[in-house]
Amino acid sequence: MTNRIHREVIGGHLLVIGGAEDKYNERRILKKFLSLAGEENAEVLIVPVASDFPEFSADVYVQAFRNLGVKHPRVLRATSRQDVFEADAEALLDGVTGVFITGGDQMRLVSVLGGTNFAQILSEMVSETNIVVAGTSAGAAGMSASMIVRGESTPHPHKNSVRLSPGLSFLKNIIIDQHFTERGRISRLITAVSYNPYNLGIGIDENTAIILDNEGILEVFGKGTVTIVDGSQITYNEIAEVSEYQPFSVCGVQLHILGDGLNYDYFARNPIRITNEFLLPDIE
Repeated sequence: MTNRIHREVIGGHLLVIGGAEDKYNERRILKKFLSLAGEENAEVLIVPVASDFPEFSADVYVQAFRNLGVKHPRVLRATSRQDVFEADAEALLDGVTGVFITGGDQMRLVSVLGGTNFAQILSEMVSETNIVVAGTSAGAAGMSASMIVRGESTPHPHKNSVRLSPGLSFLKNIIIDQHFTERGRISRLITAVSYNPYNLGIGIDENTAIILDNEGILEVFGKGTVTIVDGSQITYNEIAEVSEYQPFSVCGVQLHILGDGLNYDYFARNPIRITNEFLLPDIE
């Protein structure tokens, strides 16, 4: 099974944040982003187009990164798709070591950026260079090829509890859900994975991130947890047979909940043992 799963192609790192990351106090996740992007030599581009108020969102992150030592953060100043077409994508991305995609609405993010020269260049940089690309909330959800754009927090999975749409495709076989535990989104992530068990579902809590590298390692980083829904071993799935709002049965779903510092092999789809004692403690 593992050998038949296409591997994600990441040249550097993706830092995927569940939203509501600390921007004013400890700022642990933002500091990690800058560490991956080159510390004091980081060249940062902020992409705020998902926001209802992109100028305000840009200003918040410009100030946050300046406070952390980035002298001249760049910003994609765009409130429409036409603005993105008119932007000099090559100049904006030239020499950039870190791109930060803000929150807002993932449908807006993709409808504004998708298919543009900017998106194409950034996608190539993700797969071919050691750049770090971070996304928070909508910016996280939009990284997937198949992204969650709408969905209710329901007490049980049903076919119509989630709506999927094409994303920016930095991640081909991973579906991201954000604000995960805080908004009770386990049912909609299970539903999203049940639509196509080939995809790995990852739910990320607020002020929490996952760091994906090119070796297939996912590291959990932050104050909350990360929930991984693996459907690759599903043996029974009736989602195609039930009506829109009817509960469905699915068997063989694997569920992992990982906290800060734990790792997961997203190529092999297995948690990584820190020590044998960690997963299999001795019982006297």
